[in-house]
Amino acid sequence: MNFRGRKFKIAVVVGGVMLAAILVLVSPIFYIQEVVIQGNNRIGKADIEQRLGLNSTSNILLFNTGAARRRIMGNLYIGGVSFRRDLPGRLYVTVFERRPSAYVEHMGNFLVLDDFGRVIEIRPNFQETLPLLEGLKFTSFQLGEMLDVSNATDFDSVVLYTQLLVTHGLIHYISHINVSDPSNIRILVNYLEFHVGGPADADEKVRAIVEVLYRLPDAGRTRGLVDMRETRAQFSLELLQ
Repeated sequence: MNFRGRKFKIAVVVGGVMLAAILVLVSPIFYIQEVVIQGNNRIGKADIEQRLGLNSTSNILLFNTGAARRRIMGNLYIGGVSFRRDLPGRLYVTVFERRPSAYVEHMGNFLVLDDFGRVIEIRPNFQETLPLLEGLKFTSFQLGEMLDVSNATDFDSVVLYTQLLVTHGLIHYISHINVSDPSNIRILVNYLEFHVGGPADADEKVRAIVEVLYRLPDAGRTRGLVDMRETRAQFSLELLQ
């Protein structure tokens, strides 16, 4: 067999192998038969499934994860998505939800912020118990972006306390966080005020708030003040009339 004949035969074999591979890849065996969604507590499974953009012949090997990620993250309550393929036909989708952590009033509505200060929703009223942030100065906002306040350093202090309140399980007990005076941030449980000062020793101060609320059985109706601007071994409660 001459060189040209051998070359043709090799080309035919290679073409046959490639065609067979393509037929296998697009065959129904690799259709997505099952979608397992994980990590969603607030976001319904149906919403995520719709944003995946799948149909009855979607191929798990050809599935465009980048486009699906962008569609899913169009829901601002979702901060990240990861995918894992379990061949031949199972797709795992893990979402990472943003945590609503505070309200900010703006022109008669309430902006919902996550624990990093990102605006994730606009609501006409409160739908769940979260602290109302008071004293922040801003003129505009962008959905899906960090709240653009006039003093970013002061806002970082607020975000720090918000994150700690979430971490220590207090966020749903706090009624207000007042930052009118950035050097003395006030955290309120209804009429009980904790004056925590600035960001210094923030974790220790939030732990002390946990302890006070634990030891004070009727904290939600107590009218008083706890001065925590300086950290110390014990803090005293000043009852107010």
